[in-house]
Amino acid sequence: MDNYTEGIAFILEGTTEKVFYKAYLEHLSALDEKTSLIRDRSVDDGEIIFCWQSGEKKILIKFYVVGTITQIVHSGKWFLNMCSKKHKIPWTIYLCYDTDSSNSDISKFYEGDWKILRQELEKSKATTIVDLAASMDIEDIMLYDIESVLAFLGIAMPVKLVGRKGKAKMKALYRSAGRAYHEGERAKDMISKLDFSEITQSAPIKLVELKDHLVN
Repeated sequence: MDNYTEGIAFILEGTTEKVFYKAYLEHLSALDEKTSLIRDRSVDDGEIIFCWQSGEKKILIKFYVVGTITQIVHSGKWFLNMCSKKHKIPWTIYLCYDTDSSNSDISKFYEGDWKILRQELEKSKATTIVDLAASMDIEDIMLYDIESVLAFLGIAMPVKLVGRKGKAKMKALYRSAGRAYHEGERAKDMISKLDFSEITQSAPIKLVELKDHLVN
């Protein structure tokens, strides 16, 4: 595919975030029958990329999973080599991460290595950088639609959610159903059942900004 009007690069902390945002894109594309989200299988260098097409929009979408929060600062080189140099189009970068602490301040990620990363991305012709970040696990975001999680597991709402953070709470819910919670691709079936409209409206994260970018 070519003749893209713009590009979107998702830089993600882990594979669970990748599964979540891919499912969210599928949800957004289903909102308008004239919109398509197609995986580009023509590439032969191991990349997984998608094309979002709606009206005059033809957006190249790429995902880059770093594995841990400490490695996300090295993603500037990936963006330069695999995005801005290869495709001379306006780029929006969505940084998808959590602070690993419900008490952390997101602002600290505008300092130190994160400040250096943003400077690298800006030098690499990133038109816009958006933080899809929250002081919580990605599982905390999913649990803003806990009803869908409970329905998937076939259990009732517990009297009390066990666990301080979302990942621990999710594991406790799965245990209540006699199952084990697995991150990444193995969480895909559950994630596909989420009500993303509810999550967009309720969760303290800028999902509406991504929705407006693509749908409007």
